[in-house]
Formats: sequence, C-alpha cells, structure tokens
Amino acid sequence: MLEAEKGKLSVEGGHLPDASVVQRYKRLAIPMRRALNPADRASFVEALGALEPTGEARQRLPAITAAWEGLQAELDSPLALGGAKVPRRQILTAWLTAAAFYDPLDRDRAYDKLIDQYGTAIQGICTDLTDDAARVLLMMDEAAAESLGEPVEPEPTPPPVVKPEKEPWWKRVFAKGRSGP
Repeated sequence: MLEAEKGKLSVEGGHLPDASVVQRYKRLAIPMRRALNPADRASFVEALGALEPTGEARQRLPAITAAWEGLQAELDSPLALGGAKVPRRQILTAWLTAAAFYDPLDRDRAYDKLIDQYGTAIQGICTDLTDDAARVLLMMDEAAAESLGEPVEPEPTPPPVVKPEKEPWWKRVFAKGRSGP
C-alpha cells in the first residue's frame, strides 16, 4: 500500500472512515483466522497442546493459558448492535474474513457488507478485538520460539534522529560556484 494513502480520510455515508484500516489488518487476518479456528491444525489450541515448554517458557505457560481463557470469555460475550445481541466471536470472524479477502476492486465487498450489517462502530470494535487476540497469540509464539530454541525478535529500535543541517543547501551550492573575493 502506498504510504501516501495511509490514514487517508474520506466521507462515506456521513462518517469519516480510515480508508486504509482494512489494508493494515489484511496480512494479520489469515493467520489469526487459522489460530482462532479450533478445527484448524494451526489453531492456538493445537499449538498449546503440542508445546513442550522448557525453562522460562514453562513459567509463562499459566499466564498464556489465562490470557487465552480471558480472550475466549470476551469473544463469547455478546455485544448489542442494532438492537440484537451478537457474540464478539461472530463479529471478529466476519471482520477477519472481510480483511483477509479484502480487495478494493472486488464486487463482493465483504467489508462494506460488514459495515452495512453492524454499523460504522464495528470498525473500532473489531480492531480492538484483533489487537487483543494478537497479544495472546504473540505470547504463545514467543513461548514456542523459546521452546524450539529459535531467537525471539527484539522490538525494533527507532531510527536515529537526523539533525537538520545548519546551513541551507542552496547556500552551499551557490557558494561553490563563486570564486574569488
């Protein structure tokens, strides 16, 4: 996605949606759909059952299990949208499907149907649920990486701050062209 489009705002249906929010979650949506689907071989439950933690990962296992159970309770709790109570899991599943298969040129428009069905507030609710689920999945990923002896990537360091030049560039360019007193 072009950096110029990131965060671009437009007026649609009387509200100001962030035009790139679905694109930002697109890459995360497919692995999250698989991890949250208990019938998938790549599910969180399968990974937890296969994990043979050692060392520090073993100590983190109760926290990971508690975080997973908390997420499941949150996803099973209903949310009142448009007069109906809808389980958050259903909303998150629809959101991840819409984000995973989002194509702005597609005629299916799963994302637009999601907004039409639940209203514009759904975007914020879904991004919060996705972020919560991602935190739990990353806890498991770090424990699995440690158990397998794989390096856990550290948080990226911010790029160094470049100090502005003291003298404007145009003065340096024109100063080189002049010679003599």
